[in-house]
Amino acid sequence: MSRVNLFLIGVNKAGTSWLYTLLNRHPDIFMADEKELYYFGDTGRDEEAPCTLEDYHAHFPFDQDHRYFGDATVMYYRHAATADAIRAYNPDAKLLAIVRDPIERLLSQFQYHKQLGILDESTSLSEALDGRDPELLRDSHYEETLPAYTERFGPEQFTVVSLEAGKEAPDRFWRTLLDFLSLPDAPRPTDEGRPANPTGSAAFRAVYRATVRPLRRSLPGAYRWLLGHPAARTAKRALLRVLGTAGAKADMLTPGLEERLLDEFAPTYAYLHDLGMEVYDRP
Repeated sequence: MSRVNLFLIGVNKAGTSWLYTLLNRHPDIFMADEKELYYFGDTGRDEEAPCTLEDYHAHFPFDQDHRYFGDATVMYYRHAATADAIRAYNPDAKLLAIVRDPIERLLSQFQYHKQLGILDESTSLSEALDGRDPELLRDSHYEETLPAYTERFGPEQFTVVSLEAGKEAPDRFWRTLLDFLSLPDAPRPTDEGRPANPTGSAAFRAVYRATVRPLRRSLPGAYRWLLGHPAARTAKRALLRVLGTAGAKADMLTPGLEERLLDEFAPTYAYLHDLGMEVYDRP
């Protein structure tokens, strides 16, 4: 039986949509048209997620001539049990995780959770960090989640890549992906630097909560289909141009709060350094 053999397991708000788009443009890779299938594990599942192997495989045209069939679900990285489930399904699969500076990722998720209505628009970052939104800190502690995948798959099958490194040296980043996947050279996509899923400003978030959020809650399947539709992406980009994207780091972080987060993520920066990601070394 044919199997999905490429997994983008996260990390959320670290560039997964950008990497998904990049991978999907290689002729030997087919990424499921519906991003975030949530077949493995329980985190993020809803009633529209595939429940059977047959339903899951319906998202992949295994009769087509591709080397890789990929599933990009950004919450897979959170639990070791999900790594076990993926390994039981396909022990020969290749897996990727993309990371971002842990503080920058946290700030993006903070704004995104306001967009989703998880946090009130008036919630300060300090209030969110003091217990209102524990996911913000947890999801940036890569050293607590990603090693489970290294242990189960090893460096030949699982690798961690950097959003910042991809932006700084896109050609080298593209070659790194192709080498990891043992794929022949192919032209690098030319618009890879544009964020694929930017978080909007407060005005954009208000429009989102009034229009898109009800659809996400009542018809999650239709919402996921809409996410992948070119017309919807074009409309979102146009609205972002009018209403703007999320505020800058300096608008959210006081010096004291930044120092607190640098201390919080000291083990995370050490983990990234050990992976050879000098782009995250502190000055």
